[in-house]
Amino acid sequence: MCSKNNSSTTIITEGLLESIPFSVPLFFRPQFVYRKGSENIYSFFLEHSSSGAKAVAFFSVVNHQAISLNASPFGSIYCNASCSVEALSDFIREIKDTFIRKGITSLLIKHYPACYDQYAHDMVLTALQKNGFEMTCTELNQYLPLEGNDKKKIFDHSKLHLIKKCKEAGFTVSVSSTFESEKWYDIIARARELRGHPMTIDRESLRSLTKGSPECYHFFEVKDGDKIISCAIGVQVTNDVLYYYLAADEDDYRNYSPMTFLLDRMFSFACEKNIKVLDMGISSSQGIVNEGLRWFKKSFGSLEQPKLVLECNIIPHHKES
Repeated sequence: MCSKNNSSTTIITEGLLESIPFSVPLFFRPQFVYRKGSENIYSFFLEHSSSGAKAVAFFSVVNHQAISLNASPFGSIYCNASCSVEALSDFIREIKDTFIRKGITSLLIKHYPACYDQYAHDMVLTALQKNGFEMTCTELNQYLPLEGNDKKKIFDHSKLHLIKKCKEAGFTVSVSSTFESEKWYDIIARARELRGHPMTIDRESLRSLTKGSPECYHFFEVKDGDKIISCAIGVQVTNDVLYYYLAADEDDYRNYSPMTFLLDRMFSFACEKNIKVLDMGISSSQGIVNEGLRWFKKSFGSLEQPKLVLECNIIPHHKES
């Protein structure tokens, strides 16, 4: 379905999107969003032919709530540099009207951190708030700028010592385009259970993680001989941002901190690829900060910023048949 707002040159498209005609993060690309099928996924695209403004949003519907996006680290609305607050506000109003007609009672946005695109982050946040969205949760996100940074200067001294200790123990660290999903799943599950963290991925989802975008996934692991003792995925979400994902290590090796050895390699890998930011993810859950995780990331020189969750309650006029 296509509709035009008050400007005759602005077209808002609702429906399956085959491609996005401007650069967007991995989590906004159709091959990622539709990787498990398009059922219950609502897609919206804004294009203004005069200004060149473009924006895209995807929502999944769960129990009469539209979420952007439920099964992704973040969603929200992504726009190019030609967008204005006014154009985005029109886009958001059209999205809200669509969901009102479908009987949806609320919209929830998991906004991306500003380290992905400060301009888009701020523009979208302003437009959301102008449309009645309110912040319901603030997560603590941590990221590491890579340009001009020397790990010997920004890594805590204790981390440099642990890297040396891992090398002296004969541990090896590698990065690959493939991984042993069953072994990794067991390591991740054990580590999360031990720390009281929920398991956020099932075996099949981990096994098929790279479906549609294999070039965006880099698998890091530390081994003691043939035994995997630490693992993490580097997801290249944009040309400039590598996302540190599903990190885990074996508790028996805690005194060595093999994850420190792994992050040292991930830092070097990102620099080799001219990546500008290592997104180390959130160190909180439902807004409650995990201080141990927070300070672990800070010891590598990470900076902090909010990762916002916003919600807007809407009153349906009628439900589409």
